[in-house]
Amino acid sequence: MSMEPVAIHSDRQLFVDDLLIDRLDNLHLKQHEPVRRNRVITLDKTWEGNTSWCPVVLRTDDRFKMWYRAQGAQEKPGDYSHTFTAYAESDDGVTWRRPNLGLFESNGSTDNNICIDNSNTKNVAIFIDTCPGVPDSERYKAVGRWSSGSPSRIYGLASPDGIHWQDAHDGPLIVATEADPHFDSPLSAFWDAPNEHYVLYIRGWYPDGPEPRIRAIRMTTSEDFIHWTPWQYITIDGNTRYPHHLYTNAGHPYEHAPFYMMFPKRFLPDRTPEGWDHEGLSDILFLASRDGLNYTQPSPEPYLRPGLDPNNWHERSIFIGPRVLTTGPGELSFYSVQNYRTEKNHIRRFTLRQDGFTSLHAATPGTLVTHPFTFEGDRLQINFSTSAAGSIRLALLDASGTPIPGFSITPPIYGDRIDHTVDWDGKADIGALSGRPIRMQCELQEADLYSFQFRKN
Repeated sequence: MSMEPVAIHSDRQLFVDDLLIDRLDNLHLKQHEPVRRNRVITLDKTWEGNTSWCPVVLRTDDRFKMWYRAQGAQEKPGDYSHTFTAYAESDDGVTWRRPNLGLFESNGSTDNNICIDNSNTKNVAIFIDTCPGVPDSERYKAVGRWSSGSPSRIYGLASPDGIHWQDAHDGPLIVATEADPHFDSPLSAFWDAPNEHYVLYIRGWYPDGPEPRIRAIRMTTSEDFIHWTPWQYITIDGNTRYPHHLYTNAGHPYEHAPFYMMFPKRFLPDRTPEGWDHEGLSDILFLASRDGLNYTQPSPEPYLRPGLDPNNWHERSIFIGPRVLTTGPGELSFYSVQNYRTEKNHIRRFTLRQDGFTSLHAATPGTLVTHPFTFEGDRLQINFSTSAAGSIRLALLDASGTPIPGFSITPPIYGDRIDHTVDWDGKADIGALSGRPIRMQCELQEADLYSFQFRKN
């Protein structure tokens, strides 16, 4: 069956689904483990504690900003100390400081970094609102949940600077239904510019699964931040039902390509460490989507395991927060709570190369042939890595699979580059093919191809 060419415009393409893949010979999709880096915040202040978590990190013009839940020990199930939202900042995303904001009192003092003290907004998700027409006084938006009763509710906040907040609406934005009454676990929210609406993800209880009800991720959208559409459960590889509980989501748009990323916590309640008071174990998965509703899981393996640290081997111990951000040339960082519910609770930075969630990988010679697609631009750039003996070779084919004269297979390309411009005998200009249905052929050996992009010079 012939397939309509996929219009990829000048968008960077990652290998997180099979939309563009027609044939893979001796290649496979490889998920890459993030690199454990420095501890950025030890959650040891008097207003913090061993159940502090949910970091949200954003980058502005001059700094990185982080908001996280500051909360003390859980004395018994359902019983927590007072919950705050605290604020930290960094010049480089690596070294962080807690500014003394002097806004709210804790333990008889305002010498702290608390920026929100509001019982209606626990586990807040904060984002910069780039919706056209939003006033400067509402540049930052936040959503948080009220769960002191049933049904749960979601409230909104607005701020000019991410530090001084006020209610965004009189009353809750969303009230849970009786059929699905709980908004437990952290939220994620953002303005989705390509689709011109706000997006909110939160956990729900899907009525199917290995148990009568199972934790799953649901989504709602809004054009004005006040009125929200009915909930839809996301799909993963075409299925609404997932075989394990998904406890969190960390959904957000990826800054380098038109994809949405999620890092849900996979929760296994039937595996409880001996001597631990709370049931279950957890690790972190990686999901990706082109539309924000239908996700793929590129690898069945977890993206982040508990690892060698014994303090991570219990139920909710590790957590990845939104977002994944650039912190250096070709470097991405994300921030993870580690050692939750222990005295060593902290937030740690992890890194990966740009677009380096997954790659097409070849140990021995292998070939990719894409489905037909159209592009805009006059240059082809690739993000790749080879061994000293490895290589990548590329050709451009017409829609039928015949090599296009002047763009047959290149000589071997080797090295390690984030944005390498491909040329054919010194000719890099492929503008004559822009808008024409073509295929791409890639031959790899001891190599990884992370992404490609057609761009205008």
